[in-house]
Amino acid sequence: MSPPRPSRTAWQGLWLLAAAGCQAFIQPPDAALESLLKPVTTSPESVTLELFHARIPLDKDHDADAFWQQVDEQRFSVELRRELVANGLRAGVVGAPLPSQLSDLLALESEAPDASTTRVIDGQTAVPRVTKRVLHVNRRDEKQIQASELRDEATVLLSDGGAVGGKTFREVQGVYVLRAETAAGQRSRVRLTPELQHGEIKMRYAGSDQGILLKTPSREREVFDRLALETELAPGELLVLGCFPEAKTSLGGLFHTASAAGQDERKLIVLRLVQVPPSEILAAK
Repeated sequence: MSPPRPSRTAWQGLWLLAAAGCQAFIQPPDAALESLLKPVTTSPESVTLELFHARIPLDKDHDADAFWQQVDEQRFSVELRRELVANGLRAGVVGAPLPSQLSDLLALESEAPDASTTRVIDGQTAVPRVTKRVLHVNRRDEKQIQASELRDEATVLLSDGGAVGGKTFREVQGVYVLRAETAAGQRSRVRLTPELQHGEIKMRYAGSDQGILLKTPSREREVFDRLALETELAPGELLVLGCFPEAKTSLGGLFHTASAAGQDERKLIVLRLVQVPPSEILAAK
């Protein structure tokens, strides 16, 4: 005997189920579609900064010293400035308008090169003189800014409260640890702590904001909390970090001296505040 055939009513039910299923797949509900098309927004606690690394050409070394006269180094306490100078470091804040020497060093006003000109690649031009990248920093974030290249070995003169001593590090690199958070008046509070990361990369335990120990590959860290820089920036203001010309063997020399084509050049690290989250009071209006 042949198996019974589905009735006409059963066929209609199957067809309706299939049609309903296809319709649900092809055309999602309006609420789901709106959620999918909604643009990704940054965190309400996120701060946007531009980070510049700028090598100072030898023929512009004098200009680099001249623009410091227009940098507000008094944003930091006398005690901190004294410690910074003793370790070859220099820091300050610049507002608008920018000093012409600094604008030139950061290539802010430079135009795109003419396509008809021939660019000769040599030891000086193979590495860009100025690099820029954008950082989005959340209040809970800790960003590492690599200030120097990795060196096989370096002996650094360190000053701590007037006591000076030399210390040798192997596989060493200078790093600024950046933290940033919003502050009143559409400003951002920025903190930079210099540290030396050295030695072999090993799996080490490190704490997190949640109190959990995480095992990550890292080097030993020599942290200089006494040299930490903390200040508030308004949008458009720049935090400038550099070193003194004679500070090659100090901490500042390791952080802010770069070698190009066999010659040592000083290097600036600049942070510019671009954007802070909109004020809730203003947004409500």
